[in-house]
Amino acid sequence: MRNLTNKQMPAERGAISIKTLFVLVVVGVTAMLVIKITPVYVEQTRVIHDVSEMGNKAAVRGWKEDKINSEIKLIQKEYDLPEGGITFVTRDDKGVHLAIAYQRNIDLFVTTYEWKVDHPIVSKDTL
Repeated sequence: MRNLTNKQMPAERGAISIKTLFVLVVVGVTAMLVIKITPVYVEQTRVIHDVSEMGNKAAVRGWKEDKINSEIKLIQKEYDLPEGGITFVTRDDKGVHLAIAYQRNIDLFVTTYEWKVDHPIVSKDTL
């Protein structure tokens, strides 16, 4: 009679359950997303840090607009940013105002995600 039942025995081997397959698919998709998004996020944080650092130097040292723009071009070239990705907005009592605005496309297998970076930076002349 034991062979007539439809229950699986715990020690039996065979096809995996649907639940296990679903978990493996979710883990795989999550791993793929992490692998694709992490480099873009790390680049974004490095760009923000470098531009903020440059803005602080410009504010403390009293750089002129042409010196600031030349430093911006160096950062844009280093990170392969589009022209106008980093812009010098103004210099006033509060410090140096810069803006970061660019977009990176992340190629996922079924679609392309547009990672947009839009970050204002105000660097004060007092540290």
